[in-house]
Amino acid sequence: MKKGCFIKSIIILTILVAAIAYIVRHRFNELILLPGRYFISKGLNENMDYIKPSPEKDSLKILIRDYVTGLKHINKTSSKSIEAFADSLRFIVRDSVINKDELNQIKEIIKRQAEK
Repeated sequence: MKKGCFIKSIIILTILVAAIAYIVRHRFNELILLPGRYFISKGLNENMDYIKPSPEKDSLKILIRDYVTGLKHINKTSSKSIEAFADSLRFIVRDSVINKDELNQIKEIIKRQAEK
């Protein structure tokens, strides 16, 4: 390999590595977190279709939306904590009716998740 070709390939490789590092460091939330938030909220909302319509159901949807948008960094939020939240949500609304006591339980779960 000629010296000029080797130097050009090192320069191009350095620029590519710097560009990838910049994208990962500064645009990670836009590229990964925002689509992840949409996927999580869509999945949780689809699972709530069987709940009977009520003001509490609307409040629950707002709580879930706020919970998902409150996730600031995907690397701080583990999939286990999201699964635990979804499991507790399924357990609470298993009878397809949600009341104020159950809504308060969900608020407490969200509050505990936020403290972690």
